[in-house]
Amino acid sequence: MISATVLLAVLVSGATATAQEQTVLDEHYVLDPVRVFYCKEGKDAVPLDDIDRSGVPDRVEDIAKQIWAAHHLFCEVLGFPNPLGGERYKNVTCIQVSLRDLGGGNGLAFDESQRARLIPEGNATDRAIVMAINCKLDPIKNITPAHETFHLVQYGTTYFKNSWYLEGMARWAEHALAEEGLGEVKYSPRGPWPQKLQNLQHLSTMRYDAEHVLWNPIARRTDRGLVLTDKLLGQKLSRLRYSDGTPVLRDRSLLGAEIMRDIVIELGKLDDVAFEELNYESWSEKNQRADENNPYIYKAVMDVFRRQIPSVGPYEVPAVTRTMVEDATAEDPFRTGSVWKGESKFADFELTVLERSGDRFKARFESKGWVREVSGAASGSAVSWKVKDVRVVKGSAGGDNEGTIVTDDRGTRIDFTWRGSKNQGTFTLRKQD
Repeated sequence: MISATVLLAVLVSGATATAQEQTVLDEHYVLDPVRVFYCKEGKDAVPLDDIDRSGVPDRVEDIAKQIWAAHHLFCEVLGFPNPLGGERYKNVTCIQVSLRDLGGGNGLAFDESQRARLIPEGNATDRAIVMAINCKLDPIKNITPAHETFHLVQYGTTYFKNSWYLEGMARWAEHALAEEGLGEVKYSPRGPWPQKLQNLQHLSTMRYDAEHVLWNPIARRTDRGLVLTDKLLGQKLSRLRYSDGTPVLRDRSLLGAEIMRDIVIELGKLDDVAFEELNYESWSEKNQRADENNPYIYKAVMDVFRRQIPSVGPYEVPAVTRTMVEDATAEDPFRTGSVWKGESKFADFELTVLERSGDRFKARFESKGWVREVSGAASGSAVSWKVKDVRVVKGSAGGDNEGTIVTDDRGTRIDFTWRGSKNQGTFTLRKQD
């Protein structure tokens, strides 16, 4: 999880950005609970087109509209739990959005609330949940702001953050404002449900693509043909337009909204059960993403699914392994001697695992500008280390790093998020054969 101190710091585009490159977001725009902070000069500047001559760049208004529309649609129209003022964010009153150059990333949503930036329209006691959106992103063509808004709904309801749930369901949610319909369905909506063990093993390694093999098939199987009429949406949402005149809500049908809402609510109950049965002391970032959560999440999905489709069979959390992956078949990819190399603009990154003892490891992490010996923890799909446990051989110590091991059609990779005292970023390392 990210601290309020870090969130108040400036977001930067990549691991090599420096404090001198940062710019202050000295402009803001408010649309009900959505507060967007931006600037007009420097590398974080937004495009300055202003068709309606409101004095606020169209890009800023369009991003605010998409976030407002997603929040209103999910929480007010469709009945998903509202993170603003909910159980986890009781004192939160607004969604605070920073527009910055995020390099290759489009957006990030954070799961801890913070004191809101003081603005004339607000109060000194206001608290915010926070996201960052790439200042170069065009929301008329990109649905990322709605995706990140749905993450805030998820964060406000349950502590589970396993990627096949978090990212897979958020991908389903994108169709609420997009116009391409439900999206691909790569598993028969008629099952079998629960899915076979090999399907569950594969599912637990997935991220965004879990949409096609779990969430979309369930939506297709249970949909009641909900039509989002003007009466249901309300005048403001049904008439809301981007700066080019196109509607913000482009599809008046959203398959599976009812069951997805009920699943999110059920997960808010099952995380309490998991917390007790897994003997967690806190919902640390590691625990929120632990493989042991997977059976509890899947049980919540199947229990809700069965309420609508009685033929769905029972699924119970395994009594011993507490995982959807059998221990005997689960090879540890982060073993001694494994080498992981960066991709794209981080191609010079290389991580070599030097030692491994239980959940602890030592590794050499290097690039053209620095060499570090890091000591950290590796358990299940989670890999992490703290800056205090870094020995600098050359250059700087970097920051705290949290990674998730996933498998795709190209092999195994680790998706990292790093956070320093004044900046943060993301990068991916891929295992070398």
